[in-house]
Amino acid sequence: MKLSFLLTKIAALLAVSAKAVNGQCADGSVCITGAPSTPDSAYCFLRDIDPNVGGLGDTYCGLYADSPENANLLVTVVTASFAFDPTGLFLGTCLPDLVEALLITQYNINRQVCKDGKTEMAFFSTIESSSFPEDSTEYNVVDGIAKTDIGWDVPMCKSDECDATVLQQVLTATFSEVFALSTTWDPEDWKATSTVTPTAECVYNQIGAAPMQNPELYCTADAPTCSNIKLAEITLADDAAPFEIAICDDNECLASVGAIDVPGYFASGEIAQSYDPQVAWTYENLIDPFCLAYIADPFTLSQKYISAKISDKAFDKTKYCTVAAASARAGKCPCSDSATYEFKVEFSGKMEKCSWITKNNMA
Repeated sequence: MKLSFLLTKIAALLAVSAKAVNGQCADGSVCITGAPSTPDSAYCFLRDIDPNVGGLGDTYCGLYADSPENANLLVTVVTASFAFDPTGLFLGTCLPDLVEALLITQYNINRQVCKDGKTEMAFFSTIESSSFPEDSTEYNVVDGIAKTDIGWDVPMCKSDECDATVLQQVLTATFSEVFALSTTWDPEDWKATSTVTPTAECVYNQIGAAPMQNPELYCTADAPTCSNIKLAEITLADDAAPFEIAICDDNECLASVGAIDVPGYFASGEIAQSYDPQVAWTYENLIDPFCLAYIADPFTLSQKYISAKISDKAFDKTKYCTVAAASARAGKCPCSDSATYEFKVEFSGKMEKCSWITKNNMA
């Protein structure tokens, strides 16, 4: 992990924080749990803000015992938050749940069940880098800048009191440091320009993982209830003609993700959802619903080879749920010439049995 940016921030704290000598602050307080043996002004800085038992200082100590990097990350997030929330409200309403989510993610868990009236959120950022040539085979580069959308895979249970705007600003400002610790991807040379925090219900169940992994979702007998079905036109690689996937825009889901191409992101093969610890997130865990993993590194697919555009056309089940439309939604997946598949619900007739159908036992 590159710590230069993080260390610069911590160094700046030395001028305003109480001095620390051998883990002890000027007022005599010490970092009891996992105390660093060298002077630690970061602890004193956090304790100055919140001296309560179990407060920021104690949280820092607990994190340091297991991972100094996580403890330093806490300092980075706290410091960044004051630029957007001078009152410090973020520290009480957002920070505890954010820290919990970041720690959960380090066990390769990207979903969690929320309690106490909190809502599970998902984080997505638009990121950019100037480190790629104009003829890059990985990213679309315009005027020397490569841009793409990325999901954090951080499942935060957010309370209503946590200000979403401030949360988004803090995440954008600390993207590189947070991402370096919370995922297996190195964000070196990338910076976030904006971040959105839609609900997990929106991005996973309505417009992302569920409809992309199961393109015939709204042709099934037990299709989920949706009052505002829309069509996402998916374009794969250099295909001239896009195909349509039905998604759900209830509760202004699409508006909540802004310019982030969430349907395209999940169409590219997002990591499968996990509520339990995983040994690792690897390319073998990818959903890859349209068999595009052969093209390039899956991380680059949504930006370079896959895009989604929300159509103005109304959803018509009689046209959507046909053999011809389903065949187009097979994407690049190979089909067998010898086998046929008869749809159980809306479809009349048969089509070749494609590999994506075997993943979808509800079609």
